Amino acid sequence: MEWSATLAAVAFAVLVAGVLIALRALLAKLARIQATADRLQNDLHHISGEVSSLLQPAEQSIRIVQKRLDATEGLFSAVRQAGDSIEHTVSAVEKAASMLSTSAVKHAENIARKKQGEAIVQWTELGLTAWQLWNSSRSAKAAKVKSLEQADPEANSANPESSR
Repeated sequence: MEWSATLAAVAFAVLVAGVLIALRALLAKLARIQATADRLQNDLHHISGEVSSLLQPAEQSIRIVQKRLDATEGLFSAVRQAGDSIEHTVSAVEKAASMLSTSAVKHAENIARKKQGEAIVQWTELGLTAWQLWNSSRSAKAAKVKSLEQADPEANSANPESSR
């Protein structure tokens, strides 16, 4: 039994030594993990400082861009209103041009009708003048023939063409 107690004591000592070695290895790994965590924390602080320093100008840039976009929105609104105004003006000019064109065509047609009417009046006057001239010439000839017949009735009756 002595042997078994000794063996149990040795086994217990080996077990304790194994546990101590395992705990020592575990403590070494924990120390390395702690060192790594410390480095990561330092890196994280450094990175967060850099990100923070980058975010401030970025935030300012975003605010500036937002202000300019707001200002640009007013400009675009003004341009849109100017475009609408120009569109209305062009429409009004087109209507006015159409009305002016229609009026010009009607005026030209009226002038053409007046010229035709004037030409008809001129031709009518010319025809009336020619008729009056022919009529007065015929009347003068008839008066001359009559005066000749009264002066010499026998000579005119012998010449029937002179009465025509």
